Amino acid sequence: MGGSASTDRSAGSHRMSPSPANDEAQTADPKASSGIAGVLKHLTRGTRAPAAVSSPNIALAPTANLLLGRTLSKAAVSAAGPYGAVPANLDVDQHYEQIRPGQPLPQRIAAAEALRHVVEDISLTSIMGIWAEAQDLTAADLPAEARRAGFDLLTACVKHSHPTPLERRQFFKTLSVPCNPDDFHLQLNAMVELTNGGKDINAFEGVMMPLLTKWLAEWFRASAAARKKEKDKGSTKSGGGVQGEETNLHELFSFVNDVIRFSFNAFQEHEILALLDQILAICKKTTAGSDIKNSIGIIHGLITYGDIPRAQLEPCLEVLCGTFSTVKELADPTWSAISNLCRSHVAQNTLTSLLNIIRAPALQAGANTNTVRGAAIIADKIMRANGADGLPLVSFSLLLDAFQKALAADSARLEVDLLDALLSHLEDEELRAQALQEDDWSVLLDIIAQCARRAVKLVDVRMVEASLQSSASTASSRAVRDRDWATKLSLNLFRIIEQLQTMCLGEPDLVQKGPIMSFFMTVHEHIPDSTAQLVVTHYMDENLCYPSHPDWVQHKDQLLDNFFKDAKRPASVRVPVILAIRGVFEVITDMLPPDTVTAFVAPLMETMRHERDGEVIEPLVAFAADVARQVGPKLCDLIIEHLRHCALPRDAPATPLASPSSRTGSSSSRPSSSSVSSAAVPTPPPVLLATMATRALVTIFIHAVTRDAAKASKTFDAILDVAQAKLGHTEARLCALKLLVRLRSDWAHGILIVQATQSETIAASLYRTVDSLAMKQAADESGPHRHGRADEPTSARSSRGTSLGQSVSALSRSTTRTVSGAARSLRATAPLWLYPDPAPLPVEPSTAASQLLYSCTNAIPFSPTAAAAEERMALKINVWLELVISIIQQGGDWEVYSYVLVHLGAQLSNHSLFAGAVPQIKLLRNVLCEQMKTTNFHEPPASSGLKKADMTICIFHILTMLVSYHEHFSKNEQDEMVRTFMLGVGSWERTATCCVHALGVCCYELPLSLSKSLNTILQRMSQIITQSHVAVHVLEFLGGLARMPEVYVNFREDEYRRVFGICFRYLQYVRDQRGHSAASGAIGGGGGGSGPQSARTSYASTRPSTVSRDFSPAMETPPPPPVTPDSSADDLPQYVYALAYHVITFWFMSLKLVDRSRYISWITRNLVAVEPNGRENIDEQSLVTIDMMQRVTYSDFDETLPDAHFASAADGAISKKSWVLGLSLLTVETAVATGASQLTKRQASATTHATYRSTLAPRPLHQIPLSSHTMTDAQDEASRVAVLPNHIMLQLMSSSTRTVEATRPIPLPHDDSTNRALAALDRIPTVDGHKVGIIYIGAGQTKEAAILANFIGSSDYTAFLEGVGTLVRLKGAQFNTQGLDREYDTDGEFAICWRDRVTEMVFHVATMMPTNKEHDPHCTNKKRHTGNDFVNIIFNDSGLPFRFDTFPSDFNYVNIVITPESRASFVGTRMRDHEVQKQFYKVQVMSRPGFPEISAAAESKIVSGQSLPAFVRLLALNASVFSLVWANREGGEHVSSWRNRLREIVKLRDKHAGSPTASSVATTPTGPPSSAGTGASVSGLGMAGPLLGSRLDHSIAQRDSLSARRASAATFFSEGLGSHRSSILSTAATATTETDSQDKGDVESLADGFDFSKWA
Repeated sequence: MGGSASTDRSAGSHRMSPSPANDEAQTADPKASSGIAGVLKHLTRGTRAPAAVSSPNIALAPTANLLLGRTLSKAAVSAAGPYGAVPANLDVDQHYEQIRPGQPLPQRIAAAEALRHVVEDISLTSIMGIWAEAQDLTAADLPAEARRAGFDLLTACVKHSHPTPLERRQFFKTLSVPCNPDDFHLQLNAMVELTNGGKDINAFEGVMMPLLTKWLAEWFRASAAARKKEKDKGSTKSGGGVQGEETNLHELFSFVNDVIRFSFNAFQEHEILALLDQILAICKKTTAGSDIKNSIGIIHGLITYGDIPRAQLEPCLEVLCGTFSTVKELADPTWSAISNLCRSHVAQNTLTSLLNIIRAPALQAGANTNTVRGAAIIADKIMRANGADGLPLVSFSLLLDAFQKALAADSARLEVDLLDALLSHLEDEELRAQALQEDDWSVLLDIIAQCARRAVKLVDVRMVEASLQSSASTASSRAVRDRDWATKLSLNLFRIIEQLQTMCLGEPDLVQKGPIMSFFMTVHEHIPDSTAQLVVTHYMDENLCYPSHPDWVQHKDQLLDNFFKDAKRPASVRVPVILAIRGVFEVITDMLPPDTVTAFVAPLMETMRHERDGEVIEPLVAFAADVARQVGPKLCDLIIEHLRHCALPRDAPATPLASPSSRTGSSSSRPSSSSVSSAAVPTPPPVLLATMATRALVTIFIHAVTRDAAKASKTFDAILDVAQAKLGHTEARLCALKLLVRLRSDWAHGILIVQATQSETIAASLYRTVDSLAMKQAADESGPHRHGRADEPTSARSSRGTSLGQSVSALSRSTTRTVSGAARSLRATAPLWLYPDPAPLPVEPSTAASQLLYSCTNAIPFSPTAAAAEERMALKINVWLELVISIIQQGGDWEVYSYVLVHLGAQLSNHSLFAGAVPQIKLLRNVLCEQMKTTNFHEPPASSGLKKADMTICIFHILTMLVSYHEHFSKNEQDEMVRTFMLGVGSWERTATCCVHALGVCCYELPLSLSKSLNTILQRMSQIITQSHVAVHVLEFLGGLARMPEVYVNFREDEYRRVFGICFRYLQYVRDQRGHSAASGAIGGGGGGSGPQSARTSYASTRPSTVSRDFSPAMETPPPPPVTPDSSADDLPQYVYALAYHVITFWFMSLKLVDRSRYISWITRNLVAVEPNGRENIDEQSLVTIDMMQRVTYSDFDETLPDAHFASAADGAISKKSWVLGLSLLTVETAVATGASQLTKRQASATTHATYRSTLAPRPLHQIPLSSHTMTDAQDEASRVAVLPNHIMLQLMSSSTRTVEATRPIPLPHDDSTNRALAALDRIPTVDGHKVGIIYIGAGQTKEAAILANFIGSSDYTAFLEGVGTLVRLKGAQFNTQGLDREYDTDGEFAICWRDRVTEMVFHVATMMPTNKEHDPHCTNKKRHTGNDFVNIIFNDSGLPFRFDTFPSDFNYVNIVITPESRASFVGTRMRDHEVQKQFYKVQVMSRPGFPEISAAAESKIVSGQSLPAFVRLLALNASVFSLVWANREGGEHVSSWRNRLREIVKLRDKHAGSPTASSVATTPTGPPSSAGTGASVSGLGMAGPLLGSRLDHSIAQRDSLSARRASAATFFSEGLGSHRSSILSTAATATTETDSQDKGDVESLADGFDFSKWA
């Protein structure tokens, strides 16, 4: 070939020259595969192929344009050559001779060069002669210069004009001889010249194509070998190249292409077949992209200018398809070639071959994947052309069939292309319409589904939309390539799914919707969530999971396995699956056998254990509960076990008494309370699962209680497991406890569940109510306050026990530490539970008691509705109580521990529930008593804001409930309980109140044990007098104790004095408060306000009634009002004041008659108040108390009545006269003839009647008759006037001793004014009257009208009425019936009344009042009484919690609710009539909002039926007294009957005394003195002031005072006269301090002046 190629080669070289230095070295992959696949590798490594001249059809350029030789001009012949100069005058012959064989080789070379120019420039005739001599110069064994000269000469000869066919054939023959490989370019150049660039192959057309085919094979092998050699050399040494071989092969391809282009028709088919075989072989073996490109050019030329033999059509297509899919640069020409085939007469054959290529993987192993890919893409492209541009139509079904078979290749890249093809059909509107015409989409969807399986293997379907940019620069490892292809495949799949979803949503009636949904189910891991929802909806809409479908179970399993069990799916997908299965379950549960139902539901139930999605947990667990409620024991047991396992995780240990913030994984999950400002954080899934599983167990239990005893029992066992799991989540344990503490049983031991536990007060003591928590937070935020040591035991501080390993010193330090740190912890931590819980149970329990499930089975009474004995089962209540005991003993989680302590007491009130757990009850008592004795109870965490002493309130509350179980305790155990309560009175300030209340219950239930420790109890109470908030409770306790002589039967004098001393201390406290208030200007001086009343500082109107009074510790500095303990001594001192006098009165009357006089002096001294300036003062209440003592000290007579027949007609006419005698009124009615008299003494505390008759001696005979003027008629003895009332007065008053004016009786005129005054005084009762309503609520009643309409009650109720009072006939009653009609029986014929010596109670019993539903449907006549009563007693047999607003009224302050400890039906109460006294009742005093809760039963108490009437009556009396005080708290004070009577007496005295000093001495009724200085005063007495105060005047001798005092009319009436019953009702303030500081001089003290015991 030409010079450019030859000049780049060294002389004599037998290999191709290296490529230029600036060219990149060819580096073939050492493991490169042959064929088109190798070409792809080669291209990606950047090997640069030799450049080729392009053409429009990428065919090789004409040979003439690629010649590498050069033409020498004639002038150049003489130029210097390598062998010397060529003579210019050398002729042709000479050259011819020189070129002949045998001549020296240099001469021959020079001659050949010269002849070449001659031949080129001159037309010769014998060209063959020249070539005949020179042809041997091309021999392969000659030097390169010789061979080049020979080939140059040969080329010149070939180019000589018009060679003959023979010459041409000769030339061809020469050129066909193999030559040196280095000279092939020269040989090829000569061949190009010979054929005129392929246009003329005349004379050798039959051998031309085989020669070319041979050359292609040889030079492909040479090129491949050179590449390999260069590659091997390149691994150790850089440099080298294969440019020569590559160039030769490239030029050869170009020449062959030209030959085909211009001379195709000259060849036979077998020659073309041979050529194609070689071309295809090259394509399959080559690793060079240029080979592929050149081969494609030849095939394209054959297609364009000739024809592809049928036998080679498919192999050619394979090459074209493989090239199309792998070499992007050749995609267009390849498509051009194939499209030309498709436009030719072999179009159908071409399509068939394409489809065959696509199907090849299914027919033969090892099919080339790239070929299949290219065929699939091209076939799809042809189909999408839809006949345009002359392309044939392709059947969509045939194409899909081929695609389906192509999947056998198992190639991700192929599947990507297939999905690309299918996606294009679905996205194109026209193509999609054609596809929709195919009803059967099974093949299409199957193809997509099979492609999807690879995506599952290789990529995470959630990452299908991830970017592929990172893989572009990654090393071409197979794993990376596979990952990238799989990701692309998943992207295509995702787009197809989206398109199919759009079609389904846009065309509701889509025929292919069913198969599409099945396809979605098959590729479920790839479909988005919205598609998954669509599938679930379709399955339900088409009822595919119902038994009506033959594959319903399989469809259910698909939903479950494909969607629900995929934890990565959101709740919006998974929850509908639950609902779908639930809907099917509701249908099949009654249709199919239990085993079938079990098999249907069980797989879903098994997923609960591993569920972590909070939104899925709730519906899943709810469904589990619903299933368990409806199915048989087998499946139910399985579900219960699953739920139990879910509720008992092993990864949440709880530390002892751990605070919420200290529990790992709990604090952040806890929802905050509305009263605690903390961000709400979603609950962690394990906690939520455990909680929801527990709620499901609770739901199952609630449903099974009344339906299936066995199921309920098994569920109960599981709930117990959850509650006692120390490693369990707190939320789950609390959920279990919320059920367990609400268990109750009725009178027949049938189990029932209540919603309200009635534990509000106890919860408030631990800041577990919204109000108490808010108040605590407000106090903490307002500033730290130091706690005193009041929360430590006062009697055993040095020996107290420790809890949870805490040392004594640490406990001591904690009690004096400021609470600011605890307050911060409290504010930062939200409690897990508050009272009341708005939804303590997941479902509403039945209000009926179970007839299948019992608290115990060995004591079930007969019940008409009870189930058969074999169906009954007993809950393990004993196990539940053992669990409670373990929690109390071991502590543990603070939330759990506090919950149990708060709610246990209310549950223990239900005796029937624990009838079978007596040993555990006894153990519980032992544990609690021991803990209190050793102070070894558990301390709350600092974050709670509580102290150890706060826990004692809860423990004492539980012990109080245990008192009612005393029949199971030994005498020593009962004694120990009393001693424990006694310990609480003095050890912790905050427990004093609840322990006093407990001791009050013990007075009724454990009288012997209380009596045994009573002396110590009183001693402890005397030690806590400084705790003002305990005043009311101590005084109420003493007041109740005074009515129980059997308890204090062994009292000694010092014990009586201790009781009185307590009262005096409280009186002094109130006086001190009054003095402080007056001194500080808190009240105005000299006004009409009551001292105690005006001294109060009330917070009751703003303090919520739900807050406990006793939980705040004593503080050195008083805390702000919102958190001050509810101290009635501070709120209404009048009540404390009245209670103190009430206790004094009753305890004085309880003294033995012979002992009373010994206490007069001491009591009187303490009733007189000594002001700071030394001035003595006595108020009305003290005066009426002294008046009472004068009346009863020497007499225990009951009331007296006037005798209308004290004188007969023979005694003469009656004369009547009245005097004011001290602070009493004396009326003398005398028969003037005989002196027979009736004396009426009206005192503040009573009215006493007595008769006086002189015993006349017979008149001596020697005595002269009386003066005649004494007789009006000497003949009528009865008509004479012998005695006047004045005589009687003087006889009783004094002898002839000088009297002072102040002590002289004041005569009252006998006129209408005096009579009216006396009548008014007589109308004031001598006892304090109270009215209390009694209302009975029947079973299930909640409405006022229905309740008031009751006219009969249970036997318990009847027994209560019989005990609370006496049945009295109303008509003609002579006492105050408190509004009940006494004439016409409009309020009933009878009433229940009760009275002692100072108090009278009338009960407005609604059931005893007439009921007329026709004329009074709302029972307004009954409401007229009960609605105006401050206090009502509610006997609640409804079985439901009582609501205070059941009876709306402006006057009802207090409702005392009595509830049987175990609910009984009407029939049940009849069946236990004989056991009424043995029954126990829960008593709770409920107050209206804003009304202080000061009652001993503000927190429920349990008392026996025997003690119930007396206990409730005392509660009602105290509540009535307090209500009277409370009702008058704003406008003044409530004045008792005794004080009212005293005021009437004083009013008469002031009116008729006529003393100018009266008004100057008198002061306000109960206020402080009006003047200062020394001496004494009697306040509030009008003229009684000088009457008594004058005893102290220095101007009057002591002897005169004493004689006057002895002459007092009180002397007579202090002995031997009956007294009228009376009571104290005062609103004075609380507390008094005993004082013995009296003047010892000649002046008599005020107390001595009242001490009648010295002269009586």
